[in-house]
Amino acid sequence: MTGVEPLVDGLLYRDTLAQLSGPPGSYKSFVTLGVSCAVATGQNWEGHHVPKAGCVVYVAAEGASGLRARILAWCELSGVDPDELEDRLYVLPTPIQLGNVIDVSEAVELVAELGADLLVLDTRARCTIGLEENSATEQGRAISALERVQDAAHCTVLVVHHSPKGGTGGRGSSAWDGQVWTDLRVTGEDMVATIEVAKHKDAVSGTKNHYRLIKHTVSETLMPGCDEEQRKSLVVVRRDPSDNLSEDRPSTRTVLDILRTSAGHEGLTRAEIRDLSAEHGVSKSMAYEAVNALLKKGALRNVGTEKRAKYVPTAAYLEGT
Repeated sequence: MTGVEPLVDGLLYRDTLAQLSGPPGSYKSFVTLGVSCAVATGQNWEGHHVPKAGCVVYVAAEGASGLRARILAWCELSGVDPDELEDRLYVLPTPIQLGNVIDVSEAVELVAELGADLLVLDTRARCTIGLEENSATEQGRAISALERVQDAAHCTVLVVHHSPKGGTGGRGSSAWDGQVWTDLRVTGEDMVATIEVAKHKDAVSGTKNHYRLIKHTVSETLMPGCDEEQRKSLVVVRRDPSDNLSEDRPSTRTVLDILRTSAGHEGLTRAEIRDLSAEHGVSKSMAYEAVNALLKKGALRNVGTEKRAKYVPTAAYLEGT
């Protein structure tokens, strides 16, 4: 249907302008940061294919406090060495003012020098100070500035914005709605979030993607000298209503529980899973069948080799569903 190349299939496309909007507390920043880390490492993001790794510039315009824990939590739950983000994910702790010629020129130079694939502005409001939010003319200046930045590296530009009270689209002038290639709308509360693809100009629109939030405390190894409260964060993972394990066989739930408690970071081989399952009354054939069912469901990933597979639960299945 489309000739554009996906950056994150179904959500973001290369060399386009995109907006992700949602009300306060809807987990917008957790979603955006997870997507950014996935692009930077080339990891698929919660059911969305990421064809290749790219360079990401993340403008934390509301401040970078807490971002370190969020990034490291994503790394631990995704099985990614944080070193993989070096020279791939650049966090800028101050806004780029789109109404300021110098700021825009410096942004153009930065994305061109880095060869950025994705530029994130979190949030749009903090990057358009001095520009009237409800003015189509002034917001048009901001859009033109971003298009200039986009053209410098042919990167995807994603702006994060707040929804109006009681609304679902972006707050303020509708100029953005007409100009963005992609319009994503987030709703979320009580550790559950949904992203609706309100618009892609030349790709499938109207889809809804469901997620949940997992609480995670980053290890002291990755955050030495930080207390437990500083190491706490949330990570967005896929939530598919059809993946309710309560409908699975008891043996499948037993095998998953074994993996949750015993796999650790190194994982378990099929033989180890079989032996541990036998201690819980699960036969050899049922244990192997359960592993296959969990793999098909996307509940397990291989952290071993192709010849000697070792399995751990995927992030979405680390806790009970």
